Amino acid sequence: MSSVMTQGQCGELEFAACGANGSRSQQRRLRIGETMNQLFKVFAVDDDPVVLGVMQAILEPDCQLQLYPSAEDCLQQLQSEKPDLFLLDVNLPAMNGFALCRAIRSDAALKNTPVIFVSGCDTIEERIKGYDAGGQDFIVKPFEPEELLRKLLVAQTTVRGQRSLAEQIADAEMLSSLVMASMDETGILLQFMSKLIALESAAEIAAELLELLRRYGLEGVVQTRVGSAAQTQSAAGSNLPLEVSVIEHLRNHGRVFEFRRRSVHNFDRVTLMVNNLPLENADFCGRLRDNLAVAAQGADSRLKALQAEEASRRAQAGIIAALESVGDTIMELREAQQDQSAISSQLIVNFQETLLNAFVGMGLTENQEQSLQDMVGDFLGRMVEILGRGEQTQLTLQRLNDRLAQLRNSDA
Repeated sequence: MSSVMTQGQCGELEFAACGANGSRSQQRRLRIGETMNQLFKVFAVDDDPVVLGVMQAILEPDCQLQLYPSAEDCLQQLQSEKPDLFLLDVNLPAMNGFALCRAIRSDAALKNTPVIFVSGCDTIEERIKGYDAGGQDFIVKPFEPEELLRKLLVAQTTVRGQRSLAEQIADAEMLSSLVMASMDETGILLQFMSKLIALESAAEIAAELLELLRRYGLEGVVQTRVGSAAQTQSAAGSNLPLEVSVIEHLRNHGRVFEFRRRSVHNFDRVTLMVNNLPLENADFCGRLRDNLAVAAQGADSRLKALQAEEASRRAQAGIIAALESVGDTIMELREAQQDQSAISSQLIVNFQETLLNAFVGMGLTENQEQSLQDMVGDFLGRMVEILGRGEQTQLTLQRLNDRLAQLRNSDA
């Protein structure tokens, strides 16, 4: 019997068998298929022919799919052919999915090939087993077609990125080995700390921590947390579901947590997890622990400083906005008082003209006219004095507005 199951062997399955919704899901599948490389090769392993048939209905012809009912059949085919992605059922007969994944990882040519586990059990213990075995993602049965297609697209992007990165690493490997030969363990740490102060984002800090691990010959995962934003990074990619699950589970296990060859350093804003401590060399391993603790603490302090700088920038922006608002209000008040002063002055002039014209027709004696003029003049004099105070208010408002403008310019 061939290890590759054909569509005829799986039986005629409708696309709706995996929860799809008629033409709408079909259109979604085709739209995703347009972006998927036709040469992207997937090995799917499951002892249930119905599940294999469902995968075939979802994925073909979007990618080159080969189906296997057992781990042994898949391993036999791997002797002559390598895929770009594995879909592995966890509960396989004989060799289960976790054991198959470890066997795949033992092949140097498949060390970085993405593995997505498919399981009916969704627990943190199951996910940690998958992560320990070398998996990158996890799908829980029963799954939706769009979920499977979406995860394949993510894996395809990761594969392409790894291939591009591998070319860059190959070019830099000679220089890296020369640097490694001339730099001791403390020198690597000091170089990291000297770079740390100039880093301006959580992404840059995570990248430098991963580079630090690489220079020590280690592999691991870094999670940075600034405010509500958390980013998980490793050499395999960003925010891989299994890595995120494991980090979130371990970040509350104390400042330093170790199990098997893994070491976790937890701080408020960063978690650094090493996957391959050299336990066979106790002295070297001890020095590495100390250096990594210093590096993680330094990264946490830098993230705290970046967070404080961002808060300061926001506060400064708020102060500038408040000063601008106060300045606008003062200008509006000044303009309103100017208008009021002009109106009051014009009313005084009009009143004087009206009163003089009224004297002509009143038939007043000279003494009566003089008495009225003195009384009105005294009143108008007090009014002019009040308006003069308004001019002083105008000058005060102008000086205040000029001072606010100086504060805005100095804060900016």
